[in-house]
Amino acid sequence: MIRRESLQKKLAMAAIAGMLMLLLAASCVAQTPLEVGGPENCTDCSGNASADQTLDGSIAEAEASSSPGFENAVQEMDSSNASISQALGAADLVSPSGILNTGRPTYVWEGVSSSQYYCLEVMDDRNDVVLKQWYDASDYPSDTISVTPLQSLDPGDYTWRILCWNCQNQNEPPSPEMDFTVCTSTSFPGRATLISPKDTIGTRNPTFVWSPVAGCTQYCLKVANANYQNVPILEKCYGAEEVISGQICSITPGLDLDPGNYRWWIQTINCKGEGPWSNYKSFRYQNRSPGRSTPISPRGLTSSTPTFIWTAASAATTYHLELINYRDGIDVLVMEDPSIDANEVTIGSRCSFILGTLPDDDSVYYWRIHASNDAGDGAWSGWRYFETHCALKPGTDKKKARTG
Repeated sequence: MIRRESLQKKLAMAAIAGMLMLLLAASCVAQTPLEVGGPENCTDCSGNASADQTLDGSIAEAEASSSPGFENAVQEMDSSNASISQALGAADLVSPSGILNTGRPTYVWEGVSSSQYYCLEVMDDRNDVVLKQWYDASDYPSDTISVTPLQSLDPGDYTWRILCWNCQNQNEPPSPEMDFTVCTSTSFPGRATLISPKDTIGTRNPTFVWSPVAGCTQYCLKVANANYQNVPILEKCYGAEEVISGQICSITPGLDLDPGNYRWWIQTINCKGEGPWSNYKSFRYQNRSPGRSTPISPRGLTSSTPTFIWTAASAATTYHLELINYRDGIDVLVMEDPSIDANEVTIGSRCSFILGTLPDDDSVYYWRIHASNDAGDGAWSGWRYFETHCALKPGTDKKKARTG
């Protein structure tokens, strides 16, 4: 009889220990605030000190008896804890996905039975977290959880996921990710206008330039041999941020073209869908040095900040300007071979370039120009003469000022 009572007492003590453990776990729900940092930053779930001491004392007393009943109770408690751990898993996401017309979507997922908190994470297309919010599972008794954060997302591509957490410090791997796009455009983008390359070019790796299109977030470039337009040698899309610089779009894809005739197109795209393809623009790549340019101006009498104008050379990619100052019977080289991008200075059949303010007024200058491309340098043009002058003060002898 005494032995039976002792066994019952020990089993009761083990049961009390189990109840204390469950109470300790449950107490963290009431003690853990839902702060910005989430419950993992709260120390309450590490346990109440007095409860820990009571639990440790009960277990120590029961262990001293070394009874089979105590071992069975501990095994049952371990099994119960294991089942709790196994019950916490990844959440199943429902929505949002696809293209949305709002920056404040509602996030829906299926609840996890043993999760006491959920963490919503939203990442942008650079994988930076732009939204992170914790939610108390007790506030959402339904099996399907639905939340609409106050924060509004900018237009763009996003990925979201849910993390589950409970007071046994179980932070399971996040749910599978789901993608969506915030699209506020109400119409498809328009047609792009192509600028260059065109006509005859002298580089096998041209830079493609076109005008930006309002509301376009992506541009697709297609390049094909003129004789095989249905078999593009390049068809690639670029984000608007990759190609827009100031008032133009440009990209140099590195084609390593063979000599021949080519055509190219641009298609516009935004989150609403695909816009139209542009009209094509033709160009010819020839692997030979450019022709010879003719200097036009400045010539004769001009200001100290002249605009240099010359005829465009076929297939030129760069121009090189040489400028000599003739003063007091001596030639002084002012500038030699500054590299000037042909695309930046060519308008139609002429090129225009402002060098800046020349160092001396009332001086005589000579200048010439030549073009270059991948195949080599073109011939130098002939020399062109011009003379600068400054504003004369009243009473100054004009001839003396010009020659002095």
